[in-house]
Amino acid sequence: MRILVTGAGGFAGGHMARRLAEAGHHVFALTRSSPVESPTSDAAARFEVVTAALDHPGTLPSDIDAIVHTAATSIWHGISVDSMIADNVVATRALINHALDVDARAFIFFSSISAFGRVTASELDEAVPTTDPDAYGATKLLGEQHLADIAARLPSLAIRLPAVIGRGSKRNWPSEVLRKLRAGEDLAFFNPQTPFNNVVHEADLAALVGSALGMDLVGHDMVVVGSGGQTTSGAVVDLLVAETGSTSRIATREEARHSFLIKCDRARQRYGFEPMPVEEAVRRFARQT
Repeated sequence: MRILVTGAGGFAGGHMARRLAEAGHHVFALTRSSPVESPTSDAAARFEVVTAALDHPGTLPSDIDAIVHTAATSIWHGISVDSMIADNVVATRALINHALDVDARAFIFFSSISAFGRVTASELDEAVPTTDPDAYGATKLLGEQHLADIAARLPSLAIRLPAVIGRGSKRNWPSEVLRKLRAGEDLAFFNPQTPFNNVVHEADLAALVGSALGMDLVGHDMVVVGSGGQTTSGAVVDLLVAETGSTSRIATREEARHSFLIKCDRARQRYGFEPMPVEEAVRRFARQT
């Protein structure tokens, strides 16, 4: 299969592009400006780096069977709502239109748990309604809705993601914890007994995408994913301390913050998703990074 992977200069998109090439696909690794890491195996022969902007579809490859859209701009210091709308709504719409123009057979969309907004359930699955999403979550919802609106013309799967971890991950809680522990910085966190499986390793995510692309997708679907089993946030920190040998000072406190576990039943049943246990995912992450 010939697959266009957006965001290949970033963490999730880069891993996804390399893993799909290693699985035997011909990959167009799209980046706007960031450098792209190529596979080191013979998969490099099936890996083409394309530098282009999503809102200029005339520069995108046309001989493709599927698109895996990982590129996005999320909330962070200095990120404006305008930039999120431009990158996550306008550019995504242009990419979807390109998929229609070239008769792509499948579109995989990296959405976010932020699309749920404020979660009050103790277990998060696809049936939980959206409540007051932030600007980033709203942009992801718009992408999902656009795909749902054209489901008869372009089969698609939206994957609502928690923190994605692996070599090079950043800007999420486990990655920030690991960074601080390695730097010997003080670490403070809340509610160490909170149940936790709100991460997915990039290898498990790539396996899910590969499985979905191997099927004849019909219509539009959305799944939420996380790790297997459960642990606690305090146990995650303890595991990372043990892996790093860190001497950082650690403080915890209890706060009235709602927590939830992720249920992956739909992804398991429909797409064969079998994520590694959360402790294994975190340990592998610590040893890779």
